[in-house]
Amino acid sequence: MRFLLLGASKALVLAGALAAASCGRGGGSETLGEHAAPAPAGPPGRPPDVAAAAGPPGLSADGAAEVRASPATGVEVLDEELVDQDGRPVRLRELARDRVLAVNFIFTTCTTICSPMTAIFGRLQAELGGALDREVRLVSISLDPAMDTPERLNAYAEKFGRRKGWSFLTGRRERVNRVLDALGGRAPIKERHAPITLIGREAEGRWTRVEGIAPPGRLADEVRAFLPPQGAAARSVDGG
Repeated sequence: MRFLLLGASKALVLAGALAAASCGRGGGSETLGEHAAPAPAGPPGRPPDVAAAAGPPGLSADGAAEVRASPATGVEVLDEELVDQDGRPVRLRELARDRVLAVNFIFTTCTTICSPMTAIFGRLQAELGGALDREVRLVSISLDPAMDTPERLNAYAEKFGRRKGWSFLTGRRERVNRVLDALGGRAPIKERHAPITLIGREAEGRWTRVEGIAPPGRLADEVRAFLPPQGAAARSVDGG
């Protein structure tokens, strides 16, 4: 077990190194439209290992890019109807209602950073514990809605151990693009999109933009910064 934990820690360093790279192979040498299959799944019920998801990045383990978190301005959660991994109509604004929203941007045929980012969201679920779904919603929005059907997203989500409270969204391209533009997550060339996680409360208009492939513990800390203190929450429940 100790060996596995050390391996996972080293894998996160390797995954972090990808933050300086694009989503295509070898710094943008991939031909546009070229696709590869998603990373292979690990044991049932367990998200794939981050190193396996990342593939051979060709970067040194000590060359991990810096993870930066800063306030995000101009973020808007549109009342736009998309479709989740189960084919159900979903409005992002409804998902965000009375909850902290953590959003990343991925697509299932991505060959580098998307699998590590999704694997980290998979582990973030455990970091959040009972707050997931009750106080926090995770959302992964496809950058390739034409390819990423609900069926494809559902299969992809299962590889990473998706639980209740984590939604994978797709839909008509024009609708998805409007949502991406409003969140600041759209990439003109999907293969070159940057690793970004957006965390915030829609009702407050307060957001943090995390750039780089942050480990799950770091993302959990950023999420908790938007949650009320446990003592205050308990007093509120007790009517104090």
